[in-house]
Amino acid sequence: MAGFDRILVVRGGAIGDFILTLPIFSALRETFRPAVIGSLAPVGRGELAMAAGLADEIQDLDGRGWAEFFVSDGDLDPEKAIWLSQFDLIISFLHDPKRVWANNLKRISSARLLQGCSRPSEKGKLHASEVLLSVLEKVGVSGMDSLPQIDVEAADTDRYVLAVHPGSGSESKNWPEAKWPQFLSQWLENNSGRVLVVGGEAEAGKLIRIKRAIDLARVDFLENESLPELAEMLKSSQIFVGHDSGVSHLAAALGVQSVILWGATNRVVWGPQHHHVRFVQADETMDSITVDEVLRAVEGALSSD
Repeated sequence: MAGFDRILVVRGGAIGDFILTLPIFSALRETFRPAVIGSLAPVGRGELAMAAGLADEIQDLDGRGWAEFFVSDGDLDPEKAIWLSQFDLIISFLHDPKRVWANNLKRISSARLLQGCSRPSEKGKLHASEVLLSVLEKVGVSGMDSLPQIDVEAADTDRYVLAVHPGSGSESKNWPEAKWPQFLSQWLENNSGRVLVVGGEAEAGKLIRIKRAIDLARVDFLENESLPELAEMLKSSQIFVGHDSGVSHLAAALGVQSVILWGATNRVVWGPQHHHVRFVQADETMDSITVDEVLRAVEGALSSD
């Protein structure tokens, strides 16, 4: 097996896409230690990999200077070009059908380039993380764990009994907004301990309305935090409830007991596969999931922990 001194993993997409790529970082760390591992990904993703000890250097793919790398014969940023030229293995999961990115890389780098799958098939029979990990077979790496795992310190052990994320990347994946206050109110009435509600810019309005609808005495809200900070807070929770989203993948990868409300997406391909994850499956629409179903799933998960 050839050795590499500096390895770069390039991944676009949403938070969940990046988390499903983390087994590549883990496999590279285990196989090619003490190689330096770099991450080129949308803002915030690399910080999570660094916090987990899986990346040593990071650049933000949506930062200044990267756009020209996606223009044929673009005027490439000198600093970015020098940084890329220092890697001897580059593994890219970018969608690059016309090889614009690949050809620009060749102009400034002699690294070996591996092109991984940018988007596993929705009709596939293998989990997305397995499909992504398979690219390493081209450099003799196989049989590695395909489960994303993130090791970070909790902000405060067992600070929260329950953490929830009432959003996702698509409204069609979300439980109806009105059901979240119902669920939280019933939970707070029948259980002790504090609750954490997390969200980003996309959930800002929803979080305001939830605040107005529930008793806030034992509820904290965490909004627009960095991924490492969000990971530390989720790690401080006994159980997490969310949708088909990147935050749910994050909670699962952290080892947090999770109940995920799941819709039409192919669960075989995209659902977190960790043993501590339970699913509440919608029949046709997310509205078919009842508050009682979610409460029972959470109570069952906690009692089996």
